[in-house]
Amino acid sequence: GTDQATILLNLLEQYRLFSGQAINLQKSAIFFSKNTPQRLRTSICAILNGITVHRSTRYLGLPLGIGRSKRE
Repeated sequence: GTDQATILLNLLEQYRLFSGQAINLQKSAIFFSKNTPQRLRTSICAILNGITVHRSTRYLGLPLGIGRSKRE
């Protein structure tokens, strides 16, 4: 939950300090399971300072929200 979001934010800060490169959270997106409660989603996004939830996010022209069929 929110504890893991805080840990992730700390890891991203450590990455920035060691590499000299920062992750732009304004250009980042997060995906949640449909089972994740809305209140938890909101809390996690608030902790991660600007990460947004996108369903139709694309990378190099391909949709990122591709998943496996549950029938496989």
